[in-house]
Amino acid sequence: MTRQSGDWTPQQLAKKSRDPARLQGPRWAVSLRALVVVLAMMAAAVGVLWLEAAGVEGASAQLSSETSDTVLVPPVGGSSATPLPASAAALPRPSVASVVVHVVGAVKNPGVYTVTQGSRVFQAIAAAGGALPSAGLSAVNLAATVSDGSQIYLPTQDEAAALPAPGARADPSSGEGGGAGSGGAAIAPGLINLNTATAAELETLPGVGPVLAQRIVAWRTDHGAFSSVDGLSAVTGIGPKLLAGLRESVTVS
Repeated sequence: MTRQSGDWTPQQLAKKSRDPARLQGPRWAVSLRALVVVLAMMAAAVGVLWLEAAGVEGASAQLSSETSDTVLVPPVGGSSATPLPASAAALPRPSVASVVVHVVGAVKNPGVYTVTQGSRVFQAIAAAGGALPSAGLSAVNLAATVSDGSQIYLPTQDEAAALPAPGARADPSSGEGGGAGSGGAAIAPGLINLNTATAAELETLPGVGPVLAQRIVAWRTDHGAFSSVDGLSAVTGIGPKLLAGLRESVTVS
């Protein structure tokens, strides 16, 4: 049978107010607020840790990008490596100037070749495959510097033997022709043989410069030996007046 509230004595009411079952609701309310506070603190701690981790990763990425732009030079003699900017390591090398020359005569592969500017005659001959065994190398200045657009003619030994000595001219006391019993066609002393002379030797003729000397050698290479001195008239730049002035200085054989 249930008692009415008026049936409770003051002592019984005081005891009932301290009953644990009646205090259960407020205790749960206090525990829920504490849980919310704890969760908020944990969330804040996680946020701080995440921000610190993100900052470390960003710094690492920036450091990696900066170091990728440098190239380490291997240490020499135990010294530490020195960083060299990648842009400096990739600088192009300066280009080397070149010249074009025409190599003909007693060489293995006559033709037009490109050689480094400042090359010598022997280097141009090497570019053409080298000299033939029959080449008269002593007749050419192998140490001369080649120029762009020039022709280098390497005579044979027979052609070189027929060449007059450099700077030689007719000696009035020497007479004409060779001695008695000499065989073959003799070349008058001091005359330039049009069929064997080099461009440098042709330049010693009156009225003949480097360009015209190259034209004479080129004509001889393309058409063969001159059959007579009059054949010079076929060379561009040689007219009747110049030809008349060359007759006493040249010959053919």
